[in-house]
Amino acid sequence: MRKRTALIFIALIIVLGVADAQAALNLSVTPLTGGNSLRFGRISSGSEVNKEVRIRISSTDGKQYQVFHRLVDSFINEKNVPLGSDAISTYTLLGSNGSGTLYAQNLQRMGFADQLLYSSGSGGESDSLTVAYAINGDRVKATGNFFGRIQYTVRPVGGASQDNVILNVTVEVSGELKIEVEGSSTVDSVRLKFKEDRDKEGFVRLSFRENLAGEITVLQDVEPFPHNELFEEINDGVILFTVSGGSTQAELFPNTPAPLGRTMVYASQEKEDAFFIHLALAPDAVEQQKAGVYKGKLRYTVINGQAHQKFDIDLEVTVEPVFAIKVDLPPGGLSFDRLLPGGQPIVREVNVQVKTNLGQPFMVMQNVVSPMTNEKGAVMPDEHFTIKGEVLGKQPGRMVYNDFRPVLMGENSIFFSDNKGSPSQFRMIYRLRPFSGMVPGDYTTAIRYSLGEI
Repeated sequence: MRKRTALIFIALIIVLGVADAQAALNLSVTPLTGGNSLRFGRISSGSEVNKEVRIRISSTDGKQYQVFHRLVDSFINEKNVPLGSDAISTYTLLGSNGSGTLYAQNLQRMGFADQLLYSSGSGGESDSLTVAYAINGDRVKATGNFFGRIQYTVRPVGGASQDNVILNVTVEVSGELKIEVEGSSTVDSVRLKFKEDRDKEGFVRLSFRENLAGEITVLQDVEPFPHNELFEEINDGVILFTVSGGSTQAELFPNTPAPLGRTMVYASQEKEDAFFIHLALAPDAVEQQKAGVYKGKLRYTVINGQAHQKFDIDLEVTVEPVFAIKVDLPPGGLSFDRLLPGGQPIVREVNVQVKTNLGQPFMVMQNVVSPMTNEKGAVMPDEHFTIKGEVLGKQPGRMVYNDFRPVLMGENSIFFSDNKGSPSQFRMIYRLRPFSGMVPGDYTTAIRYSLGEI
């Protein structure tokens, strides 16, 4: 009898031991798209990709449990560059569980600390739930093929045991930088013209998007510098440029007009942006420029990470021929009023300006149409009506009359330009000296000025 009792007791211990051994808390994780890993595929700037994972919990011990997930390590590409600390977000799908309590139902950033997803009822019933993961292309900091891992953990409340599952995750970020460069005249050209204050301004518009490589820099160069058919380059300072537009975080150079040349015009870390390079002819400088058509090329180099892309815009400047003379007469013209015998000499000045960009030597001629006479027809003798000229400032050219000489009737040269035909300004001074025995009155004459090539 004692022997039988002992056998029954041993059998009971064995049955209880088997029951404890079969009590378990197990976890399985499966992407809804299938396979053993979570594949996000290709992601680009401005897009968002969502993927879902189904989590199943098998519980046989009757104890309440909780389910967590976290990032095991950073998502790294083949160059060991991270995807971005806030690129991945997560949330649980409402109604995807059968019982218990579902957490993390609002979108939140995925981190390296355990995040509670689910808590079972007090009886620890088996259940399942769905977790969604989203990658925002605008938050991605680099391009390439990224690999990372997510760990899922289920553990009893107040218990030490747990079950872990690690899911491999892959992301392919294309992030191909897209750049557009266009001119104001045509897509690939800017044409400026100096004629009657029209078409003196133009621009180049540069825009980009899907910049995931960080710093982006734009350099401007002029290759070749605008030149005419004789390979004579346009003068420095004739073409000015400024840069405008862009985001508030971008650096633009220059913001005041500067001579066209090689320089950095833009720098930022924006993912997309657009700005303008404004081109204009400087009025004072272009007036000194030789007439002709000057052709060159603007080159914009976009530096983004290790990549360099170059874009060319044709630049054409047309300087129309100018050959003109401007004469500023004194009020009333060359008239000398109320002359009396023995009076003081009277002086009248005429300012003359020659505008030309032909690059050819020229001369200015004076044509005295009528002698200096008064209202009664009395003629002033030549030796009492004299003329001399003065070049203004450091203007180029040579005066014919450097000292007072009699004003001759007819057409005579009074000014010669330099060999380059440079524009110039000068002053003609006319002096009338009354004398004893002269007929008093108001004296006047008519003089014309003309411009001619040599």
